[in-house]
Amino acid sequence: MERRPDRAAEPIDSELPSFEIFAPSRPQWLNVIRDRALTLPAGAAAWKIGIALLGTLVVGVGLLLVPLPGPGWAVVFLGLAVWATEFYWAHRLLRFARLLLRRWTDWARRQSRRVQGLIGLVGLLFLAGVFYLVWQFLW
Repeated sequence: MERRPDRAAEPIDSELPSFEIFAPSRPQWLNVIRDRALTLPAGAAAWKIGIALLGTLVVGVGLLLVPLPGPGWAVVFLGLAVWATEFYWAHRLLRFARLLLRRWTDWARRQSRRVQGLIGLVGLLFLAGVFYLVWQFLW
């Protein structure tokens, strides 16, 4: 089975700041574990399945946490980063999500304090609506 070359050093969109031009590669300790797993007879398939399941678990927990106050989206991005260590599509999706997040925060920072307050108010109303729906369905 032919493997793709490692694309960790591939340049990211030029719209990202210079310190994010290159995607980080896998941590060294992960490479050691991965290389050891790939030496086993079914190691490549087991490794990919393990990464897929771990990423799915982390993304699923993150999506459950999104409507709650706290690090919901950060956990989703962490799960995407887990997938990105092995799957190129996840690496590209993570780059795209970072770009969208950067554009959103840049846009929000350029707005007046009134618009920023309105954005915050809409966010709070959304959370209140989610809490209300959860409260109605659970109690």
